[in-house]
Amino acid sequence: MTAHQLVLLAMAGEGALAVVAVVWGEVRGIRFGLGSVAEGLWVGVAAAIVLALANWYLLCRAPEVAGIGAIRRLYEENLKPAFGGLQVLDLVAISIAAGIGEELLFRGVLQSEVGLVLASLVFGLLHTGGSGTLAFGCWVAVMGGVLGGLAIWTNGLLAPIVAHAAYDAAALAYIRWDA
Repeated sequence: MTAHQLVLLAMAGEGALAVVAVVWGEVRGIRFGLGSVAEGLWVGVAAAIVLALANWYLLCRAPEVAGIGAIRRLYEENLKPAFGGLQVLDLVAISIAAGIGEELLFRGVLQSEVGLVLASLVFGLLHTGGSGTLAFGCWVAVMGGVLGGLAIWTNGLLAPIVAHAAYDAAALAYIRWDA
């Protein structure tokens, strides 16, 4: 798959998630509030920095145990080859689309319907693709819990959208330019 095709696929997939979230919200009467813009921006950026540092620790410094090794193999064997050819604008587009689409769906409607814990578990589960990615799914579920906590703390979706998009941009940049 070319970088252009990957970007188009990501944009279409994340756009579909946003459409599902908006329709779901309309049907169920769920309103998407952003919360305070200033708070959402600073909290989102701060959370992204913490999550990105934790991700870097998992990839580079954490002790080599079974789950950590699986995350590192996923990075080397799947993520790096898939995302390694992206350009800066590709990374930005995918990151913003994921931040909006996934946060509208998982924190905007699913968390409103089933609560923080179950929404976070579903978020992690949907980021797994088999037994080799179970540890990654657990890490993503933890991140989902943090993002859901941000939505609760700031009473809106701006902080988790900013955190998700900024974290993804950092993670994709690391994948792209890691030597």
